[in-house]
Amino acid sequence: MRATLTIAGLLLAAVAVGFYWYSQRGMKLSETDSILIGEFSNAAGDPVFDGTLREALGVSLAQSPSLNLVSVEKVREALRSMGRPADSLLLQELAPSLCQRLGATVYLTGSIVKADSGYSLRLDAGRCSTDDSGISTKSDAANRGEALHALGVAAADLRGKFGEEPDSLQKFDLPLERATTASLDALAAFTEGRRLAREKGAIEAVAALKKAVELDPKFALAHSNLAVAYYNLNQNALAADHIRQAFESADRQTVRDRLHITTLYYDLATGDVQKAIASYKEWVRLYPRDDIAKGNLSSEYFLIGDYEQAATLAQQALRLDPGSAAWYENLATAYIALQRLEEAQNIVELAFARKLDDPSMHAELYALAFLRGEPAAMEREMTWSDGKSGGEDTLLALQADTEAYVGHVQKARALSRRAVEVAENSQLSEPAAIWQGIAALREAVYGNFEEARKGADKVLELAPQSRDAQILAILVLTRLGDVRRVQTMLDDLAAANVSNTVVQSAWLPTIRAQAEMVGQKPVKALELLDVVKPYERGQLIGNLTYSCMIPVYLRAEAYLGARRGPQALAEFQKLTDSRGVVGNCWSGALAHLGQGRARALSGSTNAARISYLEFFSLWKDADAGVPILKSARIEFAKLN
Repeated sequence: MRATLTIAGLLLAAVAVGFYWYSQRGMKLSETDSILIGEFSNAAGDPVFDGTLREALGVSLAQSPSLNLVSVEKVREALRSMGRPADSLLLQELAPSLCQRLGATVYLTGSIVKADSGYSLRLDAGRCSTDDSGISTKSDAANRGEALHALGVAAADLRGKFGEEPDSLQKFDLPLERATTASLDALAAFTEGRRLAREKGAIEAVAALKKAVELDPKFALAHSNLAVAYYNLNQNALAADHIRQAFESADRQTVRDRLHITTLYYDLATGDVQKAIASYKEWVRLYPRDDIAKGNLSSEYFLIGDYEQAATLAQQALRLDPGSAAWYENLATAYIALQRLEEAQNIVELAFARKLDDPSMHAELYALAFLRGEPAAMEREMTWSDGKSGGEDTLLALQADTEAYVGHVQKARALSRRAVEVAENSQLSEPAAIWQGIAALREAVYGNFEEARKGADKVLELAPQSRDAQILAILVLTRLGDVRRVQTMLDDLAAANVSNTVVQSAWLPTIRAQAEMVGQKPVKALELLDVVKPYERGQLIGNLTYSCMIPVYLRAEAYLGARRGPQALAEFQKLTDSRGVVGNCWSGALAHLGQGRARALSGSTNAARISYLEFFSLWKDADAGVPILKSARIEFAKLN
């Protein structure tokens, strides 16, 4: 670190004469001021500098805890509101109107030219509200390979002129070629991947980001962006692999990026929820105006089922960056879980009004339509998803759940099969396995054991390395009584995820409890499920935006097995009271049947009849041969 600082200092001194006149002036910025980064003019005759220097400049300036950069998402939203394409070049003539819409204080541009001795870079900053010439800085590079370092030197000088203290500059100034990559070609691929992620979604960005890490395997930022893309595509095993590679390149990250990558590492790779939350909170402390820190922290609270806290943090992130689609999605998801349906609808509509669109938002609209009992609105979202990679499989899986919710098992089976096929055709193997696993678990609970077994086997074929797929397959096979077969799988799952909070504190005890219930030991199952209570409302599979609350359902079954009717009723009541969390999952439908069984066990015959009739009304058009329905009819007949 000392050698790096010495080199940076020497280079800064070498170019000091070039900007000495300007250095007598400054443009001190306050914590509420913001900087809009405009275009970087490329007169060097090398297309590799197009876009890449602007991207790299953002990374360099973002190191500062005291500067606020206008996000690309906010810029795109402002351009759309002005009737311009979201990918318009941010040329000088746009500065006044853009600054006004964005509330920016400073407009910053850059340029690079080919000189006899190499390359000359210049940064110019002017106040948006005045016509003065502002401040500038220059830096020279002896050759193409030193251009990024020279840009970082110029950016550091500019930060000083904006009023950043020397000790802050020393602490938060990693040379740009280390903060990004020394390979301009890798940086160009990364820049293209970031652009595609913003404009077309994660699935389109993967190829470019993969190219970036192939060109520079130690490119930490590219690995972390690729991890996020894979996570958003439910490819969680790949996401974990790439965030692990990013984490291992600690010397290639700025302080801010290190915080980001560390939190993602705890989140996606090790799964240590408490460490992830602590790291996010440290990120918020150091960079209180960073929307990503608060927005991603909101996602962490979804995992443990604290939807109030998730909503609060998503609101804060959205205020900081109203141009980010992710924060609308987080806030809408939290509102749905809290059954604040009108507010959720308003948030999604606000996102659409800002020309933001994403498959997840349409999944939110589908969920809202289901909870409101609006089949036409659900069908609209299905129509929208047709042919959309990364969206069609999700909506097909949701529709399968809806059909199963009312007992249309054959239709649900066909839709799940189609969801798996669409995901496979899009090379989304892990989502395909998750849709298959959800379908298999549904079959097992409904009593279609042979179909469930075949589904579980296929899950393991589709994505054998997927943690979430393994969990679903193991849970299904355990419920089917194949305890010996799954024991090795369960041991391997535990050993491979020693730090994963959800695996260790939620899934392992839940699966072991299921095994105890198969062995007719409901009291032992209840003991195991007791430790799961802090996570029972959480979204425990991948990045799905709903939860079946499986531990609650199994606890209710265990109470029935232990002949504790009132306690079983209370657990089933949790499911019916949590419609926003459970959504169209099978557990919500079967909770009505469970309440009937619990009331019958407690001797409340009339109340039991009412609960059974509620279930039969819900399943009035159900497939006749579903085993759990046949059992329910036999039980109901005994009440009369």
